[in-house]
Amino acid sequence: MVTSQPGAGSGVLDEPLTTPLPVLMYHGVGDSVSADFRRWEVPPGAFAEQLGALAASGYHLTGLTDALAHPHRRQVAITFDDGFEDFVTTALPALQNVGAQATLYVPTAYPGRRATWLDGYSERNLPLLDWPDLAALAAEGVELGSHGHRHLELDVVPTALARYDVTASRRAIEEKTGRSPDSFSYPFGYHCASVRTVVAAAGFDSACELGYRLHQPLRSRFAISRLVVDRTAGAVDILRMVAHGHRDALASARRGLRSGWRAYRAARWRLGHGT
Repeated sequence: MVTSQPGAGSGVLDEPLTTPLPVLMYHGVGDSVSADFRRWEVPPGAFAEQLGALAASGYHLTGLTDALAHPHRRQVAITFDDGFEDFVTTALPALQNVGAQATLYVPTAYPGRRATWLDGYSERNLPLLDWPDLAALAAEGVELGSHGHRHLELDVVPTALARYDVTASRRAIEEKTGRSPDSFSYPFGYHCASVRTVVAAAGFDSACELGYRLHQPLRSRFAISRLVVDRTAGAVDILRMVAHGHRDALASARRGLRSGWRAYRAARWRLGHGT
């Protein structure tokens, strides 16, 4: 039983989930990206096939906060990062076709602008949904979560800056949509103990990383693992993924590189900001 209800803003879960929760992670649904970015975009046909296979297998397809509120249900949480315009034009009709809900994580400094944090990718020029679009989605039942304010690598910036960025993102969603966000998605998936504390203190009830695993019952609600969906995944692949996660060897290898990669990113940030 979940005794701390979503939306309470307490950041406390008195009792853990009882079964592993598959949380799928998407960015875009389309066919227009460069080769370097293809990992983060799923073609419309593949997306429809994935949703259809899950629905036909009896999974309840929903947003993350709703999934956390119903831990005993056979379900899959659907999440999208960044708020690209193709969520409305392509992803949303496919979701509605199978009666699915989703959580959309928004970097709140960017609505109505371009994804300029994507240095080195041509996708930095992709248009993002504006605030009226996002408010309309929230009114239609799409859960809006925070993806930070400026899409910063929160685990390597000063704690005071991370705190400002997280709280600014929550305030922006409240002011622009009239709704308080319950869930947070760490930009780039990066987080650490101090960042998790900042997110919980800001009033969020959950937060997502990448993780490449199913979210396990005893794992922190502020380190919810998500499964990156490959653009080639068909019906059999997606059903295997929600049952077992990604290959353990791959996940272990990524976790093993994490500390060294964080040290490099921290040094790069200090160099770029003269600290």
